[in-house]
Amino acid sequence: MLAIKPWRDRFWKWVKKMIVAMCCTRNWYIYLLTSVYALLKHNDVKKIYLFIEDDTIPYLTDKRITYINVNGIPEYITPNSPNYKTKYTKLSYTRCYFSKLIKCDKILYVDVDALVIDDIKELWNMDFENKVLIGTKEPGEWSKHLGIDGMDDKYINSGVLLMNLKAIREQKLDDKMIQLLNTKWYCFPDQDVINIVCKDKIKYVSNIYNSTETTGMVDNAKIIHYIRERKGWVKGCPRSEVWFNYHNEMIGGLKMEKCRVRATITFNDVESGVNRQAKKSEWICSVERYQYLKNHNAVELLEIIKEEEPKVEATVTSTEEPKTPKVEFKPTTKPKKKKTSKK
Repeated sequence: MLAIKPWRDRFWKWVKKMIVAMCCTRNWYIYLLTSVYALLKHNDVKKIYLFIEDDTIPYLTDKRITYINVNGIPEYITPNSPNYKTKYTKLSYTRCYFSKLIKCDKILYVDVDALVIDDIKELWNMDFENKVLIGTKEPGEWSKHLGIDGMDDKYINSGVLLMNLKAIREQKLDDKMIQLLNTKWYCFPDQDVINIVCKDKIKYVSNIYNSTETTGMVDNAKIIHYIRERKGWVKGCPRSEVWFNYHNEMIGGLKMEKCRVRATITFNDVESGVNRQAKKSEWICSVERYQYLKNHNAVELLEIIKEEEPKVEATVTSTEEPKTPKVEFKPTTKPKKKKTSKK
């Protein structure tokens, strides 16, 4: 029996590991890198389900990641839905029917623009107490657009949710959310529908697990959520320095893997030693050069390139066609002799 105990302890530790879901459109893949890096740095994660617009992301290859192409899942939100053609994408609605897509009893959903900066196992191990969701409240005015009595002190932010998928399936709450999304327009579709259907079935948690400009920015936050247009990767955004610290750590790790960076460079704010004739040009450069430019808010990362690929020196792409050099060919035949006239 003594030999079994260590194995049993390891088994239960593995069972209690966190299962996380994230959704990301193609234009935010590169920001997803930093979010996943921060999450894995501080937490013991069993699996991450990434809902994306492709089959995989080449430079995000951790074995704990399971990719789900959103184009290959059923169309729960129909083209006739008033929420179909809005600024909110199909990916944002998936949290309303995770219970149909992921075969587990509970999952932690985290927005891509939310940065996990501490151990959150206390959140993961919380008792649902017969509720279906655990989340952080928004201020009362955020629910007024719904016009539902008694919602002012119960409306939550859907960017960080601990979800009891088993209970959601059993109570068929996912079907109710899908029905609402297909029948009525909502200002914040997924967030509004989650709050309406799960009203009185939500356990509320401190804003240290979802610290935003609206829920409250606190010093002891474990998850910083950059809502609205000003994201963590935009300099001047509140607490953007925290995001850049994790981003630079992640890029520093790429140095060890001998990677190179393909990026779009803009030279508006860069100081000395910069070719100001080049604007919004695509470069392939070293990680060190990328870090310098990123610190000057003058670069957007496009892709991580492994060193095995042929190195390409940093050159600015030009729209001008290359000029064909003039080549003079020397005659290869012998010159003909001049004919002499016969007398």
